[in-house]
Amino acid sequence: MKFKMTVMAAAIAFSGAALANGNVSDVDQTGFNNDVSVSQLTQFGGGNNTSGVSQDGVGNSATVHQQGWWGHNVSDIEQAGLGNDADVFQNGTNNSASVSQEGMFNTSDSQQIGTKNVLEVSQEGAKNNASTYQNGWNNFADISQEGFANSSDVVQDGKFNVAQVQQEGLKNASDITQSGNNNYANVDQSGSFNDSTVVQSGTSNIAEVHQRDLKNTSDITQSGTNNYASVDQSNFNNDAIIVQNGRSHVSEVTQSGYNDLADSFQSGKNHYSSITQSGAGLLSLASNTATHVQMGSNNSATTTQVGGGNTAHVFQH
Repeated sequence: MKFKMTVMAAAIAFSGAALANGNVSDVDQTGFNNDVSVSQLTQFGGGNNTSGVSQDGVGNSATVHQQGWWGHNVSDIEQAGLGNDADVFQNGTNNSASVSQEGMFNTSDSQQIGTKNVLEVSQEGAKNNASTYQNGWNNFADISQEGFANSSDVVQDGKFNVAQVQQEGLKNASDITQSGNNNYANVDQSGSFNDSTVVQSGTSNIAEVHQRDLKNTSDITQSGTNNYASVDQSNFNNDAIIVQNGRSHVSEVTQSGYNDLADSFQSGKNHYSSITQSGAGLLSLASNTATHVQMGSNNSATTTQVGGGNTAHVFQH
């Protein structure tokens, strides 16, 4: 077992406070060349931080840093395989982080600042990467990756935001940024080279993305209150963009063809937009294109395209 010099120095400097304030560290290593670094600092009556690290395999690395005014942070890391790396940083009170890695060269970087934030990361396969940052109160992030070289990036800044990511396959990418309160984002990807971006700022916005098959791209931006956006993509090379500014909008995009483009922009309040695109035969390789632009209040637009080479533009104000 190896301990970095900085960790040893911190342990000596804070040993009295740590014992008095109930910090707990449990390390279990089996295999060769595994490395663990745990740092638990007590501040202003804090303490009672708990860290558990279990490693089984070769060349795995784990780093845990816990501090905060009131402490009671919990971190649990489990690694099995070759060359996996997990970092957990907690600064605050009652934060909880759980990281599980199985396979080769998976990477997880988790940061929690604030109170009662919860994150769960599960990686199985090779070269998957998860980056999670939480700042605020009661945010929740759940990332599950299975396959090769999938990437997830979650940033939460505010209160009661929820981000869920499920990735299965090859080189899928998900990026979720939440700023505000009570926002919800769910991304489910299976296949290869799918890409999803969700940006939420405001209150009580909902974004749901379901991608299957190959090279589909989804981009959702929500700013305001009580907006709902969903994208469902299958087959290959479809592209969906949803932008919502204001409140109480609904925008839904379903793509099950090839090379199709859907663009929905909503500004104001209470708009409804639905775009459905699907293929039919060899000519379906030609792109369908649909654009909805809605401004003002209470507009509704529905576009359905079957085949290839169809174009629809709707402007409502």
